[in-house]
Amino acid sequence: MKIISLAALCATVLLAGCDSMSTRVEDRFTAVPPHTRIFAAGMKTVYEAAQQAVKNVGLLVGRKSIADGRIEAYAGIRGGDEVRDTRQTTLNIRLIATDDGDTRVELLVSENTEGSFPGGVSKQDLREHSLYELYYTALQQVLLESGAVKAPAKP
Repeated sequence: MKIISLAALCATVLLAGCDSMSTRVEDRFTAVPPHTRIFAAGMKTVYEAAQQAVKNVGLLVGRKSIADGRIEAYAGIRGGDEVRDTRQTTLNIRLIATDDGDTRVELLVSENTEGSFPGGVSKQDLREHSLYELYYTALQQVLLESGAVKAPAKP
C-alpha cells in the first residue's frame, strides 16, 4: 500500500507543472500582437518624433522608411560567455496614418539570442517588456516638446 501511495505522490508532483509548461510552449509559437497607440499628429511629424524617441531611450536607429512607415531600432549587443548567450533587443516600429489625420504607432519588441545551443540564433517577440511603456512615454514627450500635440488637461 505504501508503494502505491508513493507512486501516486510522485505522479502528482511530476504532472503538477504540465499545465504551465503547455501554456509557455503555446505562447512561444503564438504570434505576438504589437502594442498600439494613436497620436493626434500627422505622419511626418510623428515619424520624425519617433526617431528622436528611439535615441532618447538610448537605442540606435537602424533601417527606416517614411514611405513604408517603418523604423527599426536596436540596443547594443550584450556579450555572452560560457554560461550566458549573446543577446540584442530590437524594436520594430510601424506608423500608419488614420482617416482622421492622426497617426497609429505599432511597436513590437524582440529579443535576438545567439549561443552555442543547436540552431545557434533565435528571435522571440516579447509580449511584455519595459521598453513598450518607456518608448511611448519618450515619443509623447518629444511630440509635446515640439508642440505637435497638446498636453492633456489636468483634472
